[in-house]
Amino acid sequence: MALRPQKALWLSLVVCYFGAGSTRASAADVSEIVQRATAALNSDWAADPGYACIERDEVRHGDAVTSKTFEVLMVDGSDYRLPLAVNDEPLTPDRRRTELIKLRSEVQRRNEESPAARRTRIEAWKKRRDEDGELLLDFNTALAFELLREEDRNGHPAYVLSAKPKQGIAHNSRAAKVLSGMQGMAWVEKDTLHPIRVECTVMTPVPVYGPLASVLPGTRIEIGMTPVTDSTWLIDEVSMKLSVAKLRMFKSTSLRRSTYSQYRPNAEVLEEFLSSTASNAFVGETTVAMRP
Repeated sequence: MALRPQKALWLSLVVCYFGAGSTRASAADVSEIVQRATAALNSDWAADPGYACIERDEVRHGDAVTSKTFEVLMVDGSDYRLPLAVNDEPLTPDRRRTELIKLRSEVQRRNEESPAARRTRIEAWKKRRDEDGELLLDFNTALAFELLREEDRNGHPAYVLSAKPKQGIAHNSRAAKVLSGMQGMAWVEKDTLHPIRVECTVMTPVPVYGPLASVLPGTRIEIGMTPVTDSTWLIDEVSMKLSVAKLRMFKSTSLRRSTYSQYRPNAEVLEEFLSSTASNAFVGETTVAMRP
């Protein structure tokens, strides 16, 4: 989230956060931690599309709080979001049935696409994801890490690292520009060297749309990760307090929190949903066969 490409953005941000390396000559251990954490996160990045999950997005403006919950899964090479609840109220049976029919119809539509249409759809999804993935290359010299201490985090023994941006580095992407004004901390699991949590705070105003909009000091991002398998960790929570100034005049603050839970192999989840729609015995419709 918070669409799935946004989740990919958060994951890539964590990857980039660790892709920076250490500038301290005496910090060989820090360099090894960063390098191995980066390798693990690149593996996680590659594995992420193979998993479906339940995503809950919450937005708070003042006293108003709204939320939406989806099952996020891949259908023949690109993502699909199946609504599950609005403001934590599950969909009515009729709405649930309608959404399952929509999913079934979309699977059928994608199965019947021409090769050109299918290629265009998948390439569009890959382009969005690759734009996030490009961040993996943007941050190789962006941050300086320092090992602060060791402590337990979420039941895991962890290294605690601090990170600050290096000076004199040109940043092209919006995420890179934001990171250039940030400092933060990261917790890395000692045994597997998988990141457990990253916390970042914007310290200086960062323009993200030229003179039109800036991310302001006080913006805070917290990203948590959880083990999905013995070798794969994926994001389970993103919290963001976003302070933005538009046209250097209008300032706004919003609180956003997305959670990602119940990760399961995508093919297994998709098959369950398709079986659920088929069990309703839709009259006059053919059986949906997934593209191999």
